[in-house]
Amino acid sequence: MTQAKRAAPARATAWVLENKTLSPVEQAYNYILQGILSGELAPGMRVPSESVAEALGISRMPVRDALRRLEGDGAVTIYANRGATVAEYSHDDVIQLIEMRAVLEALGARLALAHIGDAEMEEFVHLRERMDRAVNDLPNWITRHDDFHNYLTSLSRRPLLMRQTERIRMMLRPYFRRHHAEQQELEIPGHEHQKIIDAVASGNPDVVEQTVRAHALANVEKIANLT
Repeated sequence: MTQAKRAAPARATAWVLENKTLSPVEQAYNYILQGILSGELAPGMRVPSESVAEALGISRMPVRDALRRLEGDGAVTIYANRGATVAEYSHDDVIQLIEMRAVLEALGARLALAHIGDAEMEEFVHLRERMDRAVNDLPNWITRHDDFHNYLTSLSRRPLLMRQTERIRMMLRPYFRRHHAEQQELEIPGHEHQKIIDAVASGNPDVVEQTVRAHALANVEKIANLT
């Protein structure tokens, strides 16, 4: 199967039906991004605008606009006269990105404590249980994993901070996905999401910050070695 065909798989018809209310740029952006997040488009793979446009039934211009947005998000790299490819990061890049994520998410968790009550604690448990139910479905588990972390960061009420953590997680997604698939290890012993819930329940901002940072940094070298 050619790379061009990989960028426009059979899911296109269903995608168009589900996203027909979006603008062409939003359709192309979400379609390509989902391909990257699902692992369908791997780091270094070309993303031909013509194939995406054909799959979605739109012109190439909105696809190019979507690719420029994705480049700004760090998800693709656009080369002059060569088009776009899924962004690739070096071993050192991945380590730096994980370190940045750890610091920002830990700060977000610390700030979130002031806005967490019984309802929020119940939601954390619900989100963790959703992850547990998806342990045999890696793409779904990763999505639910991100939902857990996004919810915690959202409670900081720092939209710029949340935007940056989402962006970093998106840049790292292919490497985390590869790690989980190869190691068959979703929850790292001693750094499980229940540990985060317990830390939040303690109400101690130092414990929360340290727990979230340690969680984000777990297995950093193993993940970076997959570049």
